[in-house]
Amino acid sequence: MKEEEAPPTPVSSNAQKNCCLSNKFRLANNDATGFLYQRCATGPVIMSNIFLSTALITLAEMELGCDDDGEECGKIYGFKPSSLISNIAVITGILSAFFMPIIGAITDYTNHRHTLGMVASILLVTIQAIQIGTVESTWFPMAILQAINGFIYQIITLVSYAYFPEIQATVAEKTYQWYSSLYMITMFAHEVVFLIIIAAITIVLKTSDVLTAQISQALDTVVTGVYFYFTWYFFTKKEKKSELPEGENLLTTGFSQVFKTAKGLQKHYPRSIGIYFFAVIFTEAGINSFTTISVTYMNEVLDFKAMQLSIMFLIVLVSSLPGCWFANWIGTKIGVLTALKLQLASFIALNFVAFLILTDPSKGTIAYVFGVFWGFWIGWYYPLENFVYSMIVPQGQESELAGFFLYCTQILTFLPPLIFTIMNEAGINLKWGGIHLNIYLFIGMVLIQFMLPWDECLEAAKENKMKITKNQKTLDIDDEADVHHDNV
Repeated sequence: MKEEEAPPTPVSSNAQKNCCLSNKFRLANNDATGFLYQRCATGPVIMSNIFLSTALITLAEMELGCDDDGEECGKIYGFKPSSLISNIAVITGILSAFFMPIIGAITDYTNHRHTLGMVASILLVTIQAIQIGTVESTWFPMAILQAINGFIYQIITLVSYAYFPEIQATVAEKTYQWYSSLYMITMFAHEVVFLIIIAAITIVLKTSDVLTAQISQALDTVVTGVYFYFTWYFFTKKEKKSELPEGENLLTTGFSQVFKTAKGLQKHYPRSIGIYFFAVIFTEAGINSFTTISVTYMNEVLDFKAMQLSIMFLIVLVSSLPGCWFANWIGTKIGVLTALKLQLASFIALNFVAFLILTDPSKGTIAYVFGVFWGFWIGWYYPLENFVYSMIVPQGQESELAGFFLYCTQILTFLPPLIFTIMNEAGINLKWGGIHLNIYLFIGMVLIQFMLPWDECLEAAKENKMKITKNQKTLDIDDEADVHHDNV
């Protein structure tokens, strides 16, 4: 289709914004383009945290006067240095679990979605810039800022994903499918390039963990700052989606809506998307915590420094590509639910073997081999998770349930790092801290086992038994008695 034949977007300033960049840097409309730049911005943020985490552990050990022999040499601020990163993840997870419903309410019930996302992005980049000054005298306040920045990152993610259903509504189905893939490819590409650059600097200049983190934060500040500028330049200002329910406020209505949505899903779709969301809470808790725990594990047990970590995560990222392809292939061969359960079962086995073998620095080379498998299995998981969700979500409720799905992926992420910290502080070998992630994967796998057969899940989604309305106090449209009871 020629450019002049493309359907117009609902944004009056579209033409003015489009003139500012070449066509190859723009998609069909402003919101789609904004989300592309958001993906470009977040990739480097994720990777820079790996190097900062390593530096924070190193600086904590330096303050204690630890020798570089992998042995614990005391506690600082009441915890071992090896518990530092997991503690940061715990704080971030708790903040996300308790405050994301409020952020969601601001996004849905006010006209400040765009402003909220822009302010959060500015705060994130500002903290990244401040963390360039991470040295022995400042590492503890920098660690606190890191916990806060993790929560700010989740705010940006939630606000950005609020645009996703609106993008879907303005483009053709095939275009939307391509955009979904393009967004992931873009983020992955920026993660890989960022890792290669930092690894090259580390190898050529032989930088320490602390200097590597400082360079990483500086590079990320510039790159992410520029991309976030274009993100919110293209993302359009939106009016509120719904009126705030009578008698409720922004502090409580988000939690109320989460409860009502969960109740409606359990009532109408107990063995399809209802139990699937419950399973995702546990599987995401295990897999999302993998990076946090693995950074600490490789630093403390395998004695990996910044250079080795950059190589390891580069291997993981590259290996995830064939894993994504394999997910699509095996899903068509044996069915997506069976493929997802097989992924979880085999990932559990992989973790058992890996953490039982990688017990000292002499196993460093073998760790790279496991990095290939870890990347492959992670790449296998996410396409299946997203595909199952997109296929069994009740038709017509995709927009309303997108935020609930995102919340399910975050609500329990604080628990694995918390358990890891407790085990570490109790002197339990860190390999068991890594292996314990299998508990969450196993619970998720068992819950998925209780789902209806795939065809029945698809049929349940088509029936659309539930209507989620954010400006009423009910989720049900087929039961007048329940409607009256809930309104009372």
